[in-house]
Parts: sequence; C-alpha cells; structure tokens
Amino acid sequence: MTLLYDIREQPLIFESTLLYHANTPHLSGTRYSIVLYNKDMRWACDKEPTAKRTQPLSVDTDIRYLDITNMDTTALDNARSALLNALEHTTFQNDRCTNGRSHAKYPDTEFSKFISFGNTLCRKSRATQAERGIANRQGVNPHNAKHPVLFEALCGYLNTFQDGLFGVDESVFQYGSLIVTKNALCRFHLDSSNYGDACILALGDYTGGGDLCIDVDRSNDELLLHA
Repeated sequence: MTLLYDIREQPLIFESTLLYHANTPHLSGTRYSIVLYNKDMRWACDKEPTAKRTQPLSVDTDIRYLDITNMDTTALDNARSALLNALEHTTFQNDRCTNGRSHAKYPDTEFSKFISFGNTLCRKSRATQAERGIANRQGVNPHNAKHPVLFEALCGYLNTFQDGLFGVDESVFQYGSLIVTKNALCRFHLDSSNYGDACILALGDYTGGGDLCIDVDRSNDELLLHA
C-alpha cells in the first residue's frame, strides 16, 4: 500500500532508511523540496549491518507531521519570503554523486537539480581526522560558505518551524545535513547511508501533485536502490 502525504510547508518525519519513498510529479511551477537528515559519519569498519524491515509499519508512530500548532506564523511568512528570494537567486547544479555519476533515484537527471548544506562526509583519512581532533568522518559542507545568504535563509526558515531543527552543531540541533532539490522527481528508494529518521517538506509556486509517496508494505530485505 502506498500512502500519499502533502508536504507543502508541512514537515513530515519518517524513517527514510527503512521505508521506500518517492514523490509524485507536479503540474507546473517550481517545486523546492528540503530534506533534513543525519549522515552516518562512522568509519566503514565501525558500522553494523543495515537493519531490515520485514513487517508493515505502524503509521501512527513511524510517519508523523511535525507539530507546528504553536508556530509564529508571521515569523514563518517572513522567513519563507527570505528563503524563496535566496533560492530564486541561486544556480542549482545537475544531480551528481561523489563519483560524478547521477543518482539512480532520479529518472530525469537533466531537470533534477540540487544543492546540499550542513555537515558532510569528509574524505580525509582516519589519522588525519584524529590529528584535527575529530573522531569520525564529519566535515563541513563547502556550500555553507559558498552560498551564505541561502544557508542563513534555510536555517531561519527551518528553525521557525521548531527551534533547534537544523544546524551543524550536533549537540544542539536535531538534524545536521540537508539537501534542497529543485523540480526533482524521485523513484522509490531508501536512504541507506543515513541514520535515524528524516524530515521533508516542500515549498515554491508549484501547482498540482508533488506529494510524498511512502510504501508501507514493501520490506527492505532486498535493497533494490540506494540513495
């Protein structure tokens, strides 16, 4: 069974490493999607095998909207305007993995654009990281400094929904990494290199569709597609 969720400015939290998810096409306009997540920064030899989900989930507990009932709507309106202005003045790149190839989850790579922020996996060796006083592969995404206005606008918008929702200090913020996609259409996939739940929402002037699809019956015994 596939469930559809309206995520237009409604942050949805779900276990993206165990639940197959995709999105429906939208009819027109620009659709930005913001995905908050935490990367697994441990070294490969420290990681346990990926957990397997073989039973249907409990929708009431495994998929939920962020509680925004006490949100300051005026502050959100201002933060949204600042973010949309920053997004519209930012050049997005074609989707690419570290190896230069396109992610398999995007069927139309020429129209699927993205940019990432926050923390990222550092390519430095374990010894080099230890010399820097860092016990894992955590690094700082260079886009934070390359696009400071957009980074600040993202932090302002997201933390209006919930104080401490997004930022690079893992001791303070719930999520330390994010990706913003522009008019991206995703196939069903799992975010196998992350850990914990993800939070996703969309904004823009798009019309029709663009909902998040979550397949609650398909198990991940066979990891068909990695994010």
